[in-house]
Amino acid sequence: MEMSRVATTALALPGCVAALASAVALAITIVDEPPMWPHEPVNLAEAAGVHDESEVVRLIEGGENPNARYPVRAGLIFGRAMSLTPLEAAVANEDPDMVVRLVAKGAAMDGPIWAHLRCAAEGDTIRAALEQLRPPGASPGCDGASAPWKAE
Repeated sequence: MEMSRVATTALALPGCVAALASAVALAITIVDEPPMWPHEPVNLAEAAGVHDESEVVRLIEGGENPNARYPVRAGLIFGRAMSLTPLEAAVANEDPDMVVRLVAKGAAMDGPIWAHLRCAAEGDTIRAALEQLRPPGASPGCDGASAPWKAE
């Protein structure tokens, strides 16, 4: 009988320790930053570049400009930091749904912007989506154009 009590305690101990650690971590969040999942705010280009559609909509409806350039932190989309528009970030990440959402929420898609994005696009899916959004008279030529993330 004594052996089963030791075995039961040995089996229950790891779960009890984990529950206690979680309770302590949650208690810390009341007075400090969350220790397990720190909140790192993203800007509109970062949200567009990481497929976060709800954050994109929230930021635009909160007054963010869908046509502005925003700093994108290194490691979030690319290995280095850069400045991108939300549309450029969506094209870089080959996210046609995000491109459509951004245009629906006010991102400009005139001829020069379309041509720039079309020339920067690498995948067939994103190129097809951009073709659907092609403004009248937009030229598909890419004379000397390159993606901002390819520039050194």
